[in-house]
Amino acid sequence: MDDLHRRALIRGVATFVGVAVIGSILVSALGGGDSEATSSPTPTTAPPPSSVAPPAPQAWLTWVPGGLPPSYGDLVSTVPDIVASTTATADIAWMTASLDADGNGVDEPQAPMMIPMEVTGVDPTFAAFIPEPERQLVQNLRPGEGILSESEANLRSLGPGSTLLFRGGEQVDVIGTLPDALMGDYEVLVTRETARQLGVTHDRYVLFHVRPGTDLTPTDLVPAFRDLLPADTPYPAIEVRAPGETAYLRANDRAITPIALKLKFGEFTAVPGVADPTQLEIDPTWINDNIQSATLPLLGTVTCHTKTLFLLKRAMRALVEAGAGDEVTDVGACFDPTASPDDPSGPLTAAAWGASILLNPAGNTPGDAPTQSKDLVHELYRWGYGWGGNDAYPQGALFRYRKPPTAQD
Repeated sequence: MDDLHRRALIRGVATFVGVAVIGSILVSALGGGDSEATSSPTPTTAPPPSSVAPPAPQAWLTWVPGGLPPSYGDLVSTVPDIVASTTATADIAWMTASLDADGNGVDEPQAPMMIPMEVTGVDPTFAAFIPEPERQLVQNLRPGEGILSESEANLRSLGPGSTLLFRGGEQVDVIGTLPDALMGDYEVLVTRETARQLGVTHDRYVLFHVRPGTDLTPTDLVPAFRDLLPADTPYPAIEVRAPGETAYLRANDRAITPIALKLKFGEFTAVPGVADPTQLEIDPTWINDNIQSATLPLLGTVTCHTKTLFLLKRAMRALVEAGAGDEVTDVGACFDPTASPDDPSGPLTAAAWGASILLNPAGNTPGDAPTQSKDLVHELYRWGYGWGGNDAYPQGALFRYRKPPTAQD
C-alpha cells in the first residue's frame, strides 16, 4: 500500500469514527439558534478535522474580484522573482444526479431542480503545487474525471468509482478525494477541458512560487500585479497571499465557501431563472424550512436563514445596550438568492443562504472607503460575521457569516 492510499484510508476511518462520536456536538456548535428562534432547519453536520493532516500547499496566491482579466495569469509569470505559476478556473456547475460506485442513485433532485456545485478547473501545471503523495492523484487526472474534496465526499457519501451527472448530459467519473485544503475548499476538481464542458470558464485565481531566498511580502507584489490589470477591469483590486496566510488557496478566500455553507445551513436545489440566469429559483420546501422573516432591534423586518436571525438579534441588542443604537441607519437584503459569475464576492455567496446582510448600504457604496463604525464591525464579528470592508475591493455594507460566534452571554 503506497503513502497516498495509506493516508486516505486512515483519514476515512477517522472521519467515520469522528462523525459517530461528535456529530451531535457539531450540530449544536454550528446551529447558532436558541429557544428564541421560531423554527429550526434540519441540521447538516460537517465532518470532523482529519487526524492525519497533509502538508499545506506552500504556494502564493493572487486573485481579482469578479474573476481574472484575460491573460492575467500568463502575465503574472513575467513579474520578476516569480518562477512558476498556474491559473485555475472556478464557477458553479449544475448537477442533476449522482451515482455511487455500484450505480445506485444518491442525489436525485426532481427536474428541473439541480444542485449547485462549485467546481475548479486546472491545468497539468497545478499538480506541482500539491504536496506528495497527493500530487499523484492530480497528475493522473484525465478529461471526464474528477476529484472530490473530503467534505464533499462526506456530504454525499461518495468516493472513487462514483459518478456525477451535470446539466447538458455531462458526466464526471470520480477517481478519488483530496483534503479540502489541497483543493482550495472547492467541491470538485477537474481538468480545464472538463470544466469548460460543465460551463466553468472564468479564470479565478493564480498559484505561484517565488525565487528561493527572495524576501518578498504580499504588499511588495501588489503594485506589480496591479499594473497587469486592463484599464476597464470592473473591480480593479488585487488580493495576494503568502504561503500560510490563508486557509484555502482560492478566489474570495476571506468569504465562507459554498461547501461550508451547505454543511452549516443545508444544501438546496435550484434552477437559474429563465429571464435572468443570475436569479435562482430555489426549492420552495427548502425556503419554507430554512428562511424566515422576523422583526429585530435596529433592523426592522428582515428575511434571513433561521440560524442567523438569533445571531443578528443578539448583535443588535448588544449595540442598543451599549448606547450605539444609532450605528444602523438603513438595511439591505439578507436572503438574496442569486448566483452571478461577475459578483466580486464570488459566483455563489452566503446571500443565497440568507447568511449575509447589508447594513448602512446608502453610505457604503462598493469600492468606496467604508464608513462603518468600529463598534458595529466588532459586534457583528463577535457574533460570527466577517466584514466585506476589509477586502481589497471594499464592500463596506456587507457582513457575511463566517464562523461560529465568539460572544458569550
